[in-house]
Amino acid sequence: MNKAAEWIDLTGKVAHVTGGARGIGRGISRALAMAGAKVMVSDLRLEDAQAVATEIGGQAMALDVTDRAAVDTAMAATKSRLGGLDILVNNAGVYIGYGGPVRSITDEMWKTLWSVNVDGVFYCCRAAASIMIDQGKGGRIINVSSTQAVSPGVGVTYDGSKAAVMQITKALALELAQYGINVNALAPGPTWVREGVPPKTGGQPPNRSGDPLADTVADRIARLPVGHWADPMEQGKAVVFLASSMSDFVTGIYLPVDGGWLTL
Repeated sequence: MNKAAEWIDLTGKVAHVTGGARGIGRGISRALAMAGAKVMVSDLRLEDAQAVATEIGGQAMALDVTDRAAVDTAMAATKSRLGGLDILVNNAGVYIGYGGPVRSITDEMWKTLWSVNVDGVFYCCRAAASIMIDQGKGGRIINVSSTQAVSPGVGVTYDGSKAAVMQITKALALELAQYGINVNALAPGPTWVREGVPPKTGGQPPNRSGDPLADTVADRIARLPVGHWADPMEQGKAVVFLASSMSDFVTGIYLPVDGGWLTL
């Protein structure tokens, strides 16, 4: 193997991907396995997680990231079953049905989204960081934020939660650098999580719905500079970069993988 290939090689590394059974999470799980990592795929739906684990030669477990005790158990189980914990990818999150105008957001909607998107990230970071510190060999924590963290359009609930993830990432990067643990945030742009090839955007403004939040997002998607949605593997490739020695001197960043979304 030549030197450049070694930089991206994750052979011998153990990764845990939350929400790893579908969409972007599946792309991340697949990419890490292709780079050589042993991957633990966790998801609310165990059957879906097992299907991905079978596909990539990894292992699976059910996990509700809002359950602190379950998170602690899951991270410890990853170490015991796979021999360690080197990479955590906090991908689990909710989106559909939790945006919209502030007047329509109920207390339950707010608490549910933040418990997954923010509390879940914190619980997983805390549990994984503790294991990595005790192991004494550094590690990688990659939190999935969003372009909505800095360019809002979905609504205060989702956009606010992803901004919180970005700031959590920066604070942890400062705290954990002394232990050789790099902490970074991935910020996906429009990513096609359904079956089939990502569609072309067409470059034309969409039909207006009358909802300024939805129209803002739809307009930007229609005008994406690269001309199409991302495939989940595009996000997975970026995670491999952040998990590998290619990013040894990279910590505390917010990495947009957005096809030019934030230039609009």
